[in-house]
Amino acid sequence: MLFMDTDVTLCYDHIVETCKSSKYTVDDIEEILFNEVMPAVRFNLLMLPAPEWCGFDVEWLKKRVLKKHCFERRRPLWFRRYTDDHWKKLRPRIEVTANK
Repeated sequence: MLFMDTDVTLCYDHIVETCKSSKYTVDDIEEILFNEVMPAVRFNLLMLPAPEWCGFDVEWLKKRVLKKHCFERRRPLWFRRYTDDHWKKLRPRIEVTANK
């Protein structure tokens, strides 16, 4: 949802709940966000109007992530700050929720 052409902050509760219910640690989720998700879908914010507003097809997204991931490479510069700004707000909420 971070890469949809909407007010992302409205999705924070859903993002936190999704992360909380996953089998991954917060550190794992951060790595997935920056090394898999961001490289695969950042294009959606580069195009105006954005081609996708509601969410990506799961099967398409899986293939795209496998093609575009950046493990063992530098994180892409495009949208690193944008993603990091949101992550800095989300991570503490996920950590607090996960520890309850």
